[in-house]
Amino acid sequence: MNKSSHSSKKSAEQKALKLLLPVLLPNFEELIANGIDEHLNEMKKAFLEKLMESEVMEAVGARHARSNGPKRWGYEKGTAIVDAGKIEVVRPRVRFARGLQGEVKLKSYAAMNRAELLDGPLTQAILGGVSTRAYARIVSRNLKAKGIKKSTVSRRMIAATKPVVDQFLKKDISKLAPVAIFIDGVHVGGSQSIAAIGVDVNGRKHVLGLRLGASENEVVCRDLLRDLVLRGLDADGYYLFIIDGSKALASAIRTVFGPNALIQRCQEHKIRDVEAYLPFRQRASFRQKMIAAYAQKTERSALNKLSKLQTEVGLVSQKAVTALTEGLHETLTVHRLSVTGSLRTSLRTTNIIESAFSSVRRYMGRVKRFQSEEHRDMWTIASLLEAEKHFRILLGHRQISDLKKALKRSCEKTKQKI
Repeated sequence: MNKSSHSSKKSAEQKALKLLLPVLLPNFEELIANGIDEHLNEMKKAFLEKLMESEVMEAVGARHARSNGPKRWGYEKGTAIVDAGKIEVVRPRVRFARGLQGEVKLKSYAAMNRAELLDGPLTQAILGGVSTRAYARIVSRNLKAKGIKKSTVSRRMIAATKPVVDQFLKKDISKLAPVAIFIDGVHVGGSQSIAAIGVDVNGRKHVLGLRLGASENEVVCRDLLRDLVLRGLDADGYYLFIIDGSKALASAIRTVFGPNALIQRCQEHKIRDVEAYLPFRQRASFRQKMIAAYAQKTERSALNKLSKLQTEVGLVSQKAVTALTEGLHETLTVHRLSVTGSLRTSLRTTNIIESAFSSVRRYMGRVKRFQSEEHRDMWTIASLLEAEKHFRILLGHRQISDLKKALKRSCEKTKQKI
């Protein structure tokens, strides 16, 4: 392009801009004084209406054009989703004059009213901690929006979340192939729930299941585990279950998975159980000694340290001794499997569950009242699935393939003894 043609093009663009500016900015002084939000919203509305007009023009031609096909049929009020709220637009109508075909649906109108345009931002905002009342206020600001009352937002949130929750409850988990499964009971939403999070051989974490009820309840635990099996978890597979120390949960695991399931009881829960029976001034000292014992490389050396500690604890509280010795063997399963380093740190406690539910509590923090038990379940699952999106790879994941082999060897050795 030569210099003269370039300058003439630039001049034409400048002239077009001068002609366009009075249309876009009809009153510059007023616009600066009042802000541009309302003007931008009017421009969006005008653009959407122009988009529909363009589709009609392509379908039936110019106004008053003769056609044997569909014809223009006036206008009517409609809606479009803009910035997570509904606004009013003027929608052109197209119909067939004769026959049974009737109204022609405009693709552009359908596109600007897709549910995900409203449900996606709504779900993200509510799970991010915005209340339904605040969401309605935020969206309606500077926007003549419809359908964003507090009650409407709440209903839409439930409608948008329910399919996601239903899909999760029916999800086939056979391909996830977890090696380690963390199960713990947590208090959230004014009730107790028990959740299962699996870790595959690559260290990725997956929410496997959730049940309303305490982990101390064997029936609830058994129902959760059987549901996992029904949805594809191999009952004959080799797993390491990391649990909080609940006897009911341990019993349910053995009932459903038999000798193939090895249980690692949370060492942190064990330390807390012992601390609860000690005088406050002695808790820090005994905590450090128990941590040092669990840090030993082998099961034998860890047991020697814990046996000596048992004698010390006995001088202070016999109830603390009972708390220490009950199920002690299962707190050393990771030692017995020769798990070391970062992976042992990850598997020695149920912190993964507690960390996930700290996010769930944050997502659910704005919910003040649940309509029903099902409503509470739905919120909990939706929040847990949102937390799952931010799960990190398990620390020490490169050792999980060795753990899988160790689990198989241990289970086969147990079967030979039986």
